[in-house]
Amino acid sequence: MTARRSARLLRGVASLAATLALLIGVPILLATLVGWPLPTSLPSVDSLENAARTGISDQVVVNTLAVIAWLAWAQLALALVVEILAVARGRQAIRLPVIPGFQLTAARLVAGVLMIASTVQPARAHAAAPQPIPVVAEAPVATVAPAERPLLSSADGYQIQLVGHTDDTPAATPPGGHPTVTVQRHDSYWAIAERTLGDGFRWQEILDLNAGRVLPDGTVITAGDDTLHTGWVLLLPADATGEPESPVPAADPSQPTVAATEPSSVVVERGDNLWDISEDRLEDDLGRNATDAEVVPYWQQVIDTNQDRYVQPVNPSLILPGQVIDLPPTGHEPPAPPAETDPLPEAEEPPVPAEPPTDEEPEEQAPETPASSTTSTPPTTEAPATTATPTTTAPPTTADDADDQESSDVLPVAFALGGLTSIALAVGLKRLIDRRRRRFIEDHDGQIPGRTPLDQCELHQAIVAQADEERIDDLQGALGRLAAVLAASGSERRPRMVRHAVDSLEVLLDRPDTNAPPGWVSSEDGTVWSLSELPEPDDLYEGPLSPAPLLVTVGQPEDDAQMYLDLEADGFTALTGDRAVAEDLARSILTELTLSPLAETLRVIGIGDVVNEDAKVLEHLTVVDSWDGIAEDVRAWASQSHEALADQGWANGFIGRAHDPDHDALAPIAVVADRPPPSELGEELRACQPCAVAVVVVGDFDAAVATLRCEPDTLNFDSVDLACTPQALEGDELADLSRIVVAADSPEEQLVMEELLGEYESIVSSNGSTAPPRQATDPDTEHEDAPPDFDVLVRLLGDITVDGERPLKPKATAVVAYIALKRSVSTERLEEACWFGSDGVSHIKRLHDTMTEARGAIGSQHLPANRKGTYIAGPGLGTDLEVFDWHVHRAVDLEPAEAVVHYGAALDLVTGKPFTYANAARNSYGWVDFEHYATTWEQRVAGVAQACSAMHLDLGEPAEAIAVLRRILHAIPLNSGVVESLMRAHIAHDDRPAAESVYKEHVSALVQAKLGDPSDTIEQLRLDLLPNDRRSRS
Repeated sequence: MTARRSARLLRGVASLAATLALLIGVPILLATLVGWPLPTSLPSVDSLENAARTGISDQVVVNTLAVIAWLAWAQLALALVVEILAVARGRQAIRLPVIPGFQLTAARLVAGVLMIASTVQPARAHAAAPQPIPVVAEAPVATVAPAERPLLSSADGYQIQLVGHTDDTPAATPPGGHPTVTVQRHDSYWAIAERTLGDGFRWQEILDLNAGRVLPDGTVITAGDDTLHTGWVLLLPADATGEPESPVPAADPSQPTVAATEPSSVVVERGDNLWDISEDRLEDDLGRNATDAEVVPYWQQVIDTNQDRYVQPVNPSLILPGQVIDLPPTGHEPPAPPAETDPLPEAEEPPVPAEPPTDEEPEEQAPETPASSTTSTPPTTEAPATTATPTTTAPPTTADDADDQESSDVLPVAFALGGLTSIALAVGLKRLIDRRRRRFIEDHDGQIPGRTPLDQCELHQAIVAQADEERIDDLQGALGRLAAVLAASGSERRPRMVRHAVDSLEVLLDRPDTNAPPGWVSSEDGTVWSLSELPEPDDLYEGPLSPAPLLVTVGQPEDDAQMYLDLEADGFTALTGDRAVAEDLARSILTELTLSPLAETLRVIGIGDVVNEDAKVLEHLTVVDSWDGIAEDVRAWASQSHEALADQGWANGFIGRAHDPDHDALAPIAVVADRPPPSELGEELRACQPCAVAVVVVGDFDAAVATLRCEPDTLNFDSVDLACTPQALEGDELADLSRIVVAADSPEEQLVMEELLGEYESIVSSNGSTAPPRQATDPDTEHEDAPPDFDVLVRLLGDITVDGERPLKPKATAVVAYIALKRSVSTERLEEACWFGSDGVSHIKRLHDTMTEARGAIGSQHLPANRKGTYIAGPGLGTDLEVFDWHVHRAVDLEPAEAVVHYGAALDLVTGKPFTYANAARNSYGWVDFEHYATTWEQRVAGVAQACSAMHLDLGEPAEAIAVLRRILHAIPLNSGVVESLMRAHIAHDDRPAAESVYKEHVSALVQAKLGDPSDTIEQLRLDLLPNDRRSRS
């Protein structure tokens, strides 16, 4: 036994002894020395009086200390159990609310005990982990011309060589070095150490070995962060059992192939279902929340892949705990890092001399090999003469060199972005580009998204360099914790401005308050709080919260600092001074809000020339040409959010979101305009403060609460005596950013943008004031002879649609339709209906975002804020069912000649089978079948059609009856009543062959639907049509 193993064994024995002493010895000692520390009966009045006279006895003190000791022992025992379970499951332990240091002590004791097992057990063989996901990377061609290989065409016409192709040429042998491992789902450093080193306690060696590495997704592994993501490739100590190197399978040279990914499996746990399993896997690979539209196709793949594994072959909904489910590749797996990303440490064995470069290169290149593993070739027949990116391993960089490199990298970013140095905007833009790339891959199987245009590459690189996601996460976390603490203490304060640098965070309050919460230090006058202590990693904060969704960058006080302004704090902000600078700042504010990583959901409205047609590619944005088109919408939401704050007793939205992060009425609206609002509207909005509406105007206006004076090089906050360099985004810069966004999706969208240029005026006009919305008829003044008139009509008698100026996605359409149909519905019922089959899983955040999208399309006045857990439909929102019913009820008391007019008007609303929806969106429309709307309204429509037909026949109008019934029969072809009425109408019209044709069509439809034979009445009617001789034979 080596000295190292002896030390481990000694530590393991000591840890085991200490664990047993704490778990067994402490309670035995307490029971022996103290006994039962609590009273065995209630004290009498005399004993209480005696205790009051004589004071507390020594026995009471001893018993009190014993109770404290028992409580401490219980917490330590709980921590030990949690750590033991975590080790057994190979996962990180959950953080417990125990006395500080207890869980850490428990973890060390468990790790020490495990050393005994690691020293006495023999070396174990481990199953090989899946192969790393191949990377398709673009790089200039090496000097050696490659042999012909299959090429995959990207969306912009470039050809990219596939990594999966091999030929018979021998590959260069990689040098000996550290083995690697690919992180799998639910992996932890401990689990990887157990699997590859046979000792989970050596996880720290793996973390230390990888600290400082930059992964392909831009993540830098830090020494104090044990976070892992699926697909990362980690270096392992030299004695680890890494992944075996296997040759890449050869591809058919005549067929383009794609890089393969390995399937995986998951063990079903209690409460699991295929939807949740599919959603979890997809979100792990995407690195974000997946939408229902993204989950549906992958969920169907999972169902198809496991057809032979179900307990009931036709029932994929029935899965049992312990059952193994295969998960196919999602197509979004994070790529493995290219070999040239990080220099490998020196190998313990002498490196094998490098062979000449071949067509197939290993994943880890020898330092002398200047060729990359995968190349991108332009559409020419000649290879470049030189290599643009050599892969020779660079010498180790010292700390001084790193500092010099970091400082030299600052200038290109600022130069490329001009005045645009907003970290929040860069992070939001980067995430938008990533989303559009993934969406393109999903929608175009086998294609690669278009590359950034050559003239935009420098700007794109600058965006990536500026996108400091950790800084944004730190800011969001600090503000979320601050909001939670203020809400818990009953404070009414909120940040008005925020200055954030790498090593400092300061907030300027809306009102002075010297009572700073823990971890913050107040200035003498109470106007500024500074963060003095970083939060503990294992604190109980359940984030992230987004308490300040309208926090936006307005300038840079220093080179590394960002100055943020919370637009919601003042509500109305005027940008005065130099108008050109003010317009550039307003354009930057609007663009950053549409991309904001600090908001879960919001709406942004641009008015006038503050934004041009290039911004149409941004999300959450509505563009109008005047205040008239959105005044009612903004007024309604300001009033509803103000009432919600007042009802709950919340001082402002910052405090309100800490109490209820998902409150429907606190989804903000930001209006950025090049002209002030009408004075009456401005006064009404001012009267609704505080609310979830903020207005920014270029130029001064009467309703302004805050004024930012803009100068070419300075942005002045005169009310607080502050100044900084202004944030600016010129129109040309916004156009460049837009081109990068559309190029990430598809080069073809560049043509769409050009079409938008020509259609822009008409588009804005349709969203603006040239076509003011109709006012819903007041129920009190509605004339009895007029059908109901709605601003927004939900059509249910056919394909479910919402008539509005902007189309809605299926989920939003389902939500709006259900609210309009029910008129009033609870949050829980709405979730159950429109996330049908989710088995009680909460979708409140998705519902919140869906409602924001719907309000952006049809207006807040039609979907008021949730009050007391209930959504209601505004008076201007209705369904065609209400119009249908009005006509039917109106026809009841009329003569047949007049009644058929109303019946016809009602039937004209039927455009297809009632309550029809796309199969892919069935998860959103489960309520249609579950609540029997489709069958109920099919029968109702059929009954009205039959009544209308009978009246037409009574009036001697069989042709009109045939026209009505034929149209309805196309909508509901299997309804026997309509078929019978149509046959009788043809008979009345003396057209027996037509009646026979209707019968045959009906029989064919029934056979195709496997619904059996026609009804007896239809059969008898058909027999009556036959001549006597044929009737007797039948």
